[in-house]
Amino acid sequence: MRALTVFYFLLACTFSAAVLGQTTEPQPPGKLIDIGARKLHVQCEGTGLPAVVVENGGGSFSVEWALVRPLVAKHNQICTYDRAGYAWSDPGPVDEDVARVTDDLNLLIRKLPVPTPFVLACQSLGCFFARAFQRRFPEQVAGMVFVDGSSEESVTLVLNGERKPIGTFNREQLLTAYEEYRRGLPKLNSGSPADPPFDRLTRELQNLRHWAFDKLIREMGFLPDSLANAESWREEFAALRQQRLLQDHPLGALPVIVLERGKDSEESWHAQQVQLATLSSQSQLRKAEGSGHMIHLERPDLVADAILQLTQQLKRRR
Repeated sequence: MRALTVFYFLLACTFSAAVLGQTTEPQPPGKLIDIGARKLHVQCEGTGLPAVVVENGGGSFSVEWALVRPLVAKHNQICTYDRAGYAWSDPGPVDEDVARVTDDLNLLIRKLPVPTPFVLACQSLGCFFARAFQRRFPEQVAGMVFVDGSSEESVTLVLNGERKPIGTFNREQLLTAYEEYRRGLPKLNSGSPADPPFDRLTRELQNLRHWAFDKLIREMGFLPDSLANAESWREEFAALRQQRLLQDHPLGALPVIVLERGKDSEESWHAQQVQLATLSSQSQLRKAEGSGHMIHLERPDLVADAILQLTQQLKRRR
C-alpha cells in the first residue's frame, strides 16, 4: 500500500465519502460524559477486568465497533468513544490536536470511571493517538491491540517533489509541505450508508454512521485543518519515531497483538505492521485472512479473539 498521504481523515474517505443527507441529529446510542465544559460520547458494555478502551481510526466512530463490543463484553468491560468533534461528542478548541486527544481520553477514563490499567485497542490512525496516550500515561495501559494500525511512517507529505513521513520534517519544512498539501486537496464524492464494509452493520447503525461522517465532513473537513494542528502531529510522530529507533523494544514487555489485514496489503504496509510488532518484546503479529483494512467490521471475531486473548494473558499474570 502506498504510504498514506492522508492527513484527510485517513481511511474513511477511502471507503465512503460524505453524503449530504440527514442533518437532524439523531439520539446517541451511548452516554454523553461531561469532561469539563464539554461532553464526549461513549458506549460501554460488560463488567469483567481488565477493561478495554478503543481508539477509533481517522474519520471513524464508536458505532462501527458494534460487532466487536458484544463479543468482548461477554468477558470484559469494553468502552468505545468518539473523539471531540466526532458524532455526538462536543468539539474541542482544536481538531485532532494530539495533546488534546490524549488529555480528553485521560479525563474520560477518570469520569466513567474505567479501572486502570486497561487494554488499549486501536484501529488505523487511532493507533497513532493510542501510542501517544501510552507514551504520556504508561501506567494506565496494561496491553495494546493494533488493528491494521498506522505507524509513524504512514502519514506522509510531499516536500520538493519527494514524499516523506512528516515525523522527519523540521518546522520550516512542514510549513512548505503543508501549504502544498492544502492546495492539492481533492473534492470528496458521495457514497451510500450501505457501502462495504459498513453494510455489515444494521440499517440503523449504517444510518447513524452515515450521519456522523457527513457531520464530520461539514464541520471539520480535511485534517489537520490548521498548521498548528499539523505541528502537533509532526512533533508526536517525530517523538514516536525517535523512541522506536533508539530502543529495540520501546514498550518493553508490554503485551501487544498486531492484526494486519489479509487483503489489499502491500510490502510497505506489511513492513509497518512489523514495525508495530517490534515495539514490544512480548508481541504477536497476526494476519486477518479475508479482511481488508476495516478488520473490526469484516472480521470482528478475529478482533475480539485478539482482545480476549490479551485480557486472559493479563489475568494469568495476577
